[in-house]
Amino acid sequence: MAEPKTPRSTKSLVRGAAGAVLASAFAIFVIMRLTGGREGWASLFRVDPVSLGVAGSLVAAGWVLEAVRIEMLVRALGGRLGFMSALRIALAGAFVACVTPFDTGGEPLQVYLLHRQGIGAGESTAVVAVKTIVSSLARLGLALVFPVWYIVGRRSWDLPGRLEAALFVGLVLYVLVLALIGFFALYPESVGAVLRRVLRNRRVSKIIPAHAADSFLEKLKAEVAGFRAASRTFVRERRPALVAVSTLSLLSWAMAFFIPVLLLRGLGVDPPFAQTMGIAGIFYLAAAYAPTPGSSGAAEASLAVLFGAIVPFRLLGVFVLLWRGLTYYLTLLVGAVAVAASYLHGGTRRSNGDGRRKSPG
Repeated sequence: MAEPKTPRSTKSLVRGAAGAVLASAFAIFVIMRLTGGREGWASLFRVDPVSLGVAGSLVAAGWVLEAVRIEMLVRALGGRLGFMSALRIALAGAFVACVTPFDTGGEPLQVYLLHRQGIGAGESTAVVAVKTIVSSLARLGLALVFPVWYIVGRRSWDLPGRLEAALFVGLVLYVLVLALIGFFALYPESVGAVLRRVLRNRRVSKIIPAHAADSFLEKLKAEVAGFRAASRTFVRERRPALVAVSTLSLLSWAMAFFIPVLLLRGLGVDPPFAQTMGIAGIFYLAAAYAPTPGSSGAAEASLAVLFGAIVPFRLLGVFVLLWRGLTYYLTLLVGAVAVAASYLHGGTRRSNGDGRRKSPG
């Protein structure tokens, strides 16, 4: 089977990164001007370094857990992947997600990099698909726990009517997209059926010759077979690995939701724990489908609106800057290094065959 093509060119990554950084920086600048002004910038230098350091450590721990999940899923299929290779793949995927609309570029790049490590194309797709679905379910489940906890505790949680409607629409969209991903994971042959109808359309056939379309569909059929076999291995024979990956996914998202609590405490604010964690969950659900690269601009505005009820107005801009600085800019910087390292070292393991395995039967 031919090696999958690299999902993104260097130029498109650079353009995406530049656009994302500009949009994010502009949004933060506007929020800082509208909220704290000079006082806001001054409070930036009064942040408790311990709280900031712990928050940064949680971000780094999230990268490590992502790498461990990839490594565990590869090993569950009988493959071999070192931790440092898994970490490079995790960070490279995080970087590309940060510079592509709807965070769509990370998973295809991870599939590509896993294949360069000698993992079969179908199996690489299965690893990334299972990781993504489990992570999405963990994010959704955990995001719903805290609002329910808050409501059961009979505390008030007032949001503007329009914002509640927007969040409801976002939640429904998230569930629908997750259901669609799950459907294609359960019935991967349906992807081929859809693409076959598209490629044999009269207008499309004028652009893509019939022989090229047939060749592509044959390769896709082989990859779907590999994906289905790997998925069956996970479900039937590697359930402990799925449980472990699910647990790590819940832990990873719990740490992500706890970061705003630490940042607010570092700014001298004692935030309501459940409400802060719940709003963080809602933010991550909504940000998943922002059309800008890495959700830049939309993410900063969403943070300001969502946390406006619990963060003092003068500190709102600083809070947004700190959160995006740790969770987005730090990931962007470290991920860029990982992308370069992945392309420099990507072929090493494949050349000696360490990552290869027999197809699951």
